[in-house]
Amino acid sequence: MKLEQMENILYRLSIEPVSIRGSEILALCPGHKEITGKEDHNPSWWINSGTGAHICFSCGFKGNLWSLIATVQGYRDANGFLDYADAKDWLYLSADNPSLYDMDDDAEDESVFKEVIDITEARLAVFDLPPEHALAARGFTKQAAIKHQLLWDKNYSNWISVIRDPYTNKLLGWQEKGFSRRYFRNYPTGVEKSTTLFGLNQYRGGQMIVLESPLDVIRLESIGISGGVATYGSYVSDIQLELIKDANEILFAFDNDDAGNKTSARMLDLPIDAWYFNYSHTDMKDIGAMSKAEIQTGIETAMHSVNGLGALPWVS
Repeated sequence: MKLEQMENILYRLSIEPVSIRGSEILALCPGHKEITGKEDHNPSWWINSGTGAHICFSCGFKGNLWSLIATVQGYRDANGFLDYADAKDWLYLSADNPSLYDMDDDAEDESVFKEVIDITEARLAVFDLPPEHALAARGFTKQAAIKHQLLWDKNYSNWISVIRDPYTNKLLGWQEKGFSRRYFRNYPTGVEKSTTLFGLNQYRGGQMIVLESPLDVIRLESIGISGGVATYGSYVSDIQLELIKDANEILFAFDNDDAGNKTSARMLDLPIDAWYFNYSHTDMKDIGAMSKAEIQTGIETAMHSVNGLGALPWVS
């Protein structure tokens, strides 16, 4: 379907585009009120003019062209489910030239699935740079946030850490973390974060400091220490290990908790020449909670893997 045809459909559904980027159309979410009980005032809903796949990054309303029409027009069957047949009838009967809107159902379903998973750069347009108060609260600088493309969801006060292909830099998705509440989510569900490292595209050689959280990478950068990368969690995949091994020098700085210490011990069992961040001088469990002096001390007194488990003296 062409862009102008999709615009005509949206016009007949009383959906007014806010902006258009390539084949992507941004508008106020037509399903927001049904899901949240409130009208949408911050456009976060995108629809692809070629496939009809749509998704709202605020309330989660998503589907294909038929589900959109059925929702907006109120088409439901006797069981209360969205009536796609009525939606198709509406499209064909209201079109000036119905043949232009013919779609193969199987092909459309495949396209919708792919479109929701295949994230485009346009999806990031709904996010902003983190506000000054949030940056200050975590000891982050604006420069560090910009360098690593740390973003902010102003609707829910969440940090947004991008997930990109390590070779092409293609956007795969992102990781959301609450600012003042315990909230965590990887988007989309099933995103292959274990195939890459946060911060890898900014690594320019020298010592690579391997962390769990992308936010810890930002903290390091904010105090003038470059070379940080994050595994998006305590688990390190074989693919991530191969990416890490390409570094000139490796320093593992996993969290000082059960999961992080198990990962550190696992790394020690592998034939990897590496250093381990020293937690002996602090009660903090991760770099993100430390002062600049504590971080510098932990790096400067790091223990080498040649010491075996002796490289982790704080682990009982």
